[in-house]
Amino acid sequence: MNAFKSPRLWLFIWGGAGLVLGAFVLISAALEADGRPGAPRQARTAGPEITAQCKRSVARKHPDFLTGEMADFTYAFTERRAPGQNFVHAGETTSMAAFKGRVTLVNFWATWCPPCLRELPSLDALEGALGGDNFEVVAVAADPRGPKAAGEYLERLNIKNLKLYTDEQLRFASAVGEVSTVLPVSILYDREGLEIGRLVGEADWQSAEARALIGNLIDCT
Repeated sequence: MNAFKSPRLWLFIWGGAGLVLGAFVLISAALEADGRPGAPRQARTAGPEITAQCKRSVARKHPDFLTGEMADFTYAFTERRAPGQNFVHAGETTSMAAFKGRVTLVNFWATWCPPCLRELPSLDALEGALGGDNFEVVAVAADPRGPKAAGEYLERLNIKNLKLYTDEQLRFASAVGEVSTVLPVSILYDREGLEIGRLVGEADWQSAEARALIGNLIDCT
């Protein structure tokens, strides 16, 4: 019993307990970091490789896609469905309901907007590359000048793949927000018409980053 009264013995006991406790804390911290969202076990890969593997769907709003030309793309914070307001194609009214089952990139532009006109050729190239049963660029002229003026600008720009959609009364444009204050605005919707996110301002939509963002949504949903 006298041995337990020895200061040296208690020093060894408490020192050993401290070492055990320190090791426990370090192991716990390592496990927590490994399981924490956004703490990868290996280096992240860039856009096109993610698309090919279909591992990180844009529907999960992964930040790896927000790079290069898509750096200003902003994911929707809440679930927002495409507005039901009508717009016009070939003299007939239509709405976003007509595009259910397809991923759509809705772009609002106007004849008086230089960034919009610079952007249209890249949207035309994107539609030419990816357009079809699974995807369409819906370029809507939010312009009171109407379809004739908008069509003339598409001809001047040698636009071959985009259809002419117009929103002369700006009802559809007003319903999505932001379009009334700045153009161009591009909004990406999934196959169910839910907004994935949007980009305010000009971008190169035929870039590798844009195709990775959109291609992954097409492939993974």
